[in-house]
Amino acid sequence: MWGKVLGAMIGGAIGMILAWSPILAVTLAAVGALLGHLIVDRETTAPRVEAPPSEEELLGGRRSERRGSPLPAPTGRGSSSSRDEQKLLADLLCPIFIEVARADSGVVQPEIRVVREFFQHTLGFDDAGMELVRLALKDALAASEQDMEHLVKRARTEIKPSLRITVVRALYDMGLADAELSTRERDLLKHVTGNFNLSDEQLQQITTQYFGGGDAHYATLGLTAAATDEELKSAFRKLAAEHHPDRATALGPKEAEAAAERFRKVKDAWEALRKIRGN
Repeated sequence: MWGKVLGAMIGGAIGMILAWSPILAVTLAAVGALLGHLIVDRETTAPRVEAPPSEEELLGGRRSERRGSPLPAPTGRGSSSSRDEQKLLADLLCPIFIEVARADSGVVQPEIRVVREFFQHTLGFDDAGMELVRLALKDALAASEQDMEHLVKRARTEIKPSLRITVVRALYDMGLADAELSTRERDLLKHVTGNFNLSDEQLQQITTQYFGGGDAHYATLGLTAAATDEELKSAFRKLAAEHHPDRATALGPKEAEAAAERFRKVKDAWEALRKIRGN
């Protein structure tokens, strides 16, 4: 707005000085207002382009930097492992978390928060241990893309089998922190579970927890949870062919609409069960 006003004042003044003509003054005032709006107003109101958050913004500064006090000496209270064990877990797991987080649109703060809560609340890391986590996350963010298979196999040799399923659950929690799991995230999580050598029972626990048991979907396809992948695929193809809308077009609008609804339910059941089974 101020660009318009200033431009009009300058244009009018120039018109009066040059010719002492009201018409010329009005014309130049209008031109000045337009130029002022284009040059000044649009410049000051241009939308700001937000830069992606820096590593420090994602992770937060050191506790001593944020509060102006030194890190407390380790007391062991609330910690489930020694300092060396905490460092080992942080160094092994943080790169895996970051690679999964990078799989969709990049690492965001809700994902980092889930990771920190996992180490702090699930594993019982104290303040000094959480500083180790922050440094491990920072190193992982600064590194280029890493080989997930290598990361997971290295972690598997050091992590107890009882902890692996807890890690996988935390990875699912992190993947769902910003949105629904992307295809890339699903592929990486499937890769992790495979290389962690989880049992079929453990995999079923995870898929049931995050995607439901799927009883209704199995019923739609006329199957039970005991069906094999091949039986599932065969049932879907058979029902999809039976209820395909193209087969009902000659029967009338209502019949075609009903067939389309049945086909949609069959397709939705098939897609849901594929997610549950990790296919």
